[in-house]
Amino acid sequence: MTGLFVRDRVCIGEICSEMNFITATQESDDPFKDVPFDGILGLALPQLAEAQEFSLVDSMVKSQSLKQNLFSVYFAQGDHEHSEIVFGGYSKERMLTPIIWVPVSNPGYWQVAMRDLFLDEEPLNLCGSGCQVAVDTGTALIAGPSRLIRKLLEKIRVASDCSNFDELPELGFMINGEMLVMRPIDYVERSEEGCILGLMSLDIPPPRGPLFILGDPFLRKYYTIYDRERLRVGFSIAKHTEPVNSSTVVDVPSTDSDSVGDIYS
Repeated sequence: MTGLFVRDRVCIGEICSEMNFITATQESDDPFKDVPFDGILGLALPQLAEAQEFSLVDSMVKSQSLKQNLFSVYFAQGDHEHSEIVFGGYSKERMLTPIIWVPVSNPGYWQVAMRDLFLDEEPLNLCGSGCQVAVDTGTALIAGPSRLIRKLLEKIRVASDCSNFDELPELGFMINGEMLVMRPIDYVERSEEGCILGLMSLDIPPPRGPLFILGDPFLRKYYTIYDRERLRVGFSIAKHTEPVNSSTVVDVPSTDSDSVGDIYS
C-alpha cells in the first residue's frame, strides 16, 4: 500500500478535531480486495503512532472535544445485538460488575501486566516474573508468543467434533490481582462444522513484544474502558441484552458522571 500524509478535520458524530492520517492511493489486491472495510481507525496511544498528530484520541483530547478523556468498547454477542464505541465516557448499562482499573504498563498499545494464566484456577507458570498483555479491538482471536501458546494448547485440547466441550477448563488471566475468567463458550467457536479454539500464535518482537493480545473473544466477554488521562484500562463483565435502538450517533445523558459520552455504533 502506498499513499499520502494529509491533514483534515475528522468527525465522529459531532466530535471533531484536526488530525493527520494516511490516504491510500494504491493497494495490492491481496489482501485488500477481500477485506470488508475501507480503512483502519487506530485507537492506540500516541507512542505507537507516526507522530502525536496522527493519534485520533490525542487529537480529541487536545481539542477538548470529549466530556472525559477516555473511550469504551462494547462487542456484541450474536446477530441480535449491536457493538458500540463511546468516545468521552462509558455506559453503566453495558456492565454487570464493578470496573477493575489496571495501569498501563508500557504506553503504545493499551498494555497491562499479567502475573500468569490459569486453567480452572490452577496456575500454569507460563510467565515467570510476569507477562505483558495488550487489549486490542483489531485482533480476531486471543494471541500470544508461539512457545507459550504451544504450552497452552497442550493443556487445552479441543475435539474438532466438540465431543469434549463440557469437560474443557475455564481460562483465567491474573491481572492486577484480579482473575479475568473466560469459559469454554467464550474462547471456543462452535458451529455446525465443529469446534475451533480461539487462540493463535503471534510473535511480536522487542521492544514492544513479546505480548499476549486479548482480541475479539475476550472483548465479547469484557466491556473495556481506555483512560487516556490516567493511563489505565478498565474491565467489567459485559451485559449482553436484546438489541438497542440506535442511530449512527446517540447522545448519552450527562446526568450520570459515570455514563457520559457520544456513542458511535
